[in-house]
Amino acid sequence: MLSKLRYRWLLNRLRHQSVGLEECNPDLVAEYAKATGAKVIYRVNEQPHCPQLSRDFDKLVKHKLMKRRRSYLYDLSGFMVAPRSTYVYRVEPKMIHSTTWVDR
Repeated sequence: MLSKLRYRWLLNRLRHQSVGLEECNPDLVAEYAKATGAKVIYRVNEQPHCPQLSRDFDKLVKHKLMKRRRSYLYDLSGFMVAPRSTYVYRVEPKMIHSTTWVDR
């Protein structure tokens, strides 16, 4: 899939998610891999990881189409699962109704 279409898919997915998208969300990784054909890395006892998804998020943040906020993983009882963090992405307010895309 072309990068322009991947960015469009991510921005459209993010516009329909009011609270933002979490980078390590297994459902998002599976949807993204199915829609774009990107490779997913599965490790034992860890969240699935898609390097292409991370690069696309970084590119959209770099071009100021999204905002990134650091978040930590907690289990249901409120304890931190891992010391490493993940990111939650939200679309910039100026981009909600815009039709400009990143690919140059």
